[in-house]
This record gives sequence, structure tokens and C-alpha cells, in this order.
Amino acid sequence: MVRRPLLVASLALTLAAGCDEDRTGDVAQTDRVAPVPTSAEPPPRRVPTIPTPEPRPKGAVERGQVVYVSDGDTVGVRIDGEVRRIRLLGIDAPETKDPDEPVGCYGPQASARVRSLLPLGMTVTVVSDPTQDRVDRFGRPLAYVFRPRERRPVNERLLADGAARVYVYRRNRPFRRLGAFRKAEASARAARRGLWARCGGPPPSSPGSGS
Repeated sequence: MVRRPLLVASLALTLAAGCDEDRTGDVAQTDRVAPVPTSAEPPPRRVPTIPTPEPRPKGAVERGQVVYVSDGDTVGVRIDGEVRRIRLLGIDAPETKDPDEPVGCYGPQASARVRSLLPLGMTVTVVSDPTQDRVDRFGRPLAYVFRPRERRPVNERLLADGAARVYVYRRNRPFRRLGAFRKAEASARAARRGLWARCGGPPPSSPGSGS
């Protein structure tokens, strides 16, 4: 008679313990903190793009044949059947043809030097300079003239020979080859070649005459 109550009490305690375990499990499930979603990765740092510089414009390149030499800085070249009176860019030779000016010191010699460098019929390359005007105030195309297979224009050779001086028409717009031209002139002047031996001093005439 005594054992039955003890058995009943034991079963009750067991059931109560099982219920507590279930409730504990429920609490554990309920109180579990949900993981906080991590924020998205920050966008990659934008690297500023450096604009690609535009290529430097090139001058027009044409080929033709020498048909005459006017003086130390002007020659006639036939290009595509048309004779063009080319003014050699960046130089000034002593005057020989202006009716209002006397023949300049070393003028005939400068003209003779051009004739020796550019004989009649020679095929030459005529290149304009995009930093300069295409024609001068007399309508003459302004250009560098190259002999066959040569990288230095005749304009520069005349400076090195002392047959001309450097001439910059617009001081705020120097032509591309100005540095090389000044070196060639300085070399001739230091060596007293051509007009530097006979004339010296400032240019004898105003550059860009119509002859």
C-alpha cells in the first residue's frame, strides 16, 4: 500500500522534468538571436580617368617638281599640274627682286645656294606647318621643302650655310622647327659662314616681301 503512492509520485516528478526540458528547449529556440545580415560590400573606388591627349595635327604633305628659284627664300614647285610659289617657312633671305629695295647683302649668293640645293626638275616634298598660316600675305603657301631622302628641310640647311636668317612671323605662334632652326643659325653665325661673314648685324630688309 505504501509503494503505490511512491511510484505515483516518482512518475509525476519524471513527467514534470520532461515538461521543463521541453519548455527550456522552446525558450532556447525562441530566444535565439537571428544573425544580423552584413551590409553589402562598398562599391570599388572610382579611379579618375585621364583623357587621352589628342594627337598633334600633322601638316599637309605634297610632292612636286622644282620649276624655278625666285630668290633665297621663294621657289616654284609644280604640284598636281599647278605651279605654286612656295615661301620657305621660318627663314628670311636677303632681298634681290623687290623693285623698291636695293639688292641685299649676300642676296645673290643666297639665291645661288638655293639653286644648287633645288635644281630644276628635282622632285621635292612640300610640308606645311599646322601651327602657322597656310599662306602669307601675298598668297604664297608657307612650307618646309625637303630634298629626296633627307630629313632636314632646305629651309634649315640655308640657315646652317649662312644664306638666311631665322624669321618668326607671329612671336606668340612659333613654328614647330624653331628650336632646330635657331641652332642652325647660331652655328653659322659662330663659324662666320655666309652672310655672317660679309654682312652681320640685323636683317637688311623686312621679311616677307612679295618677290
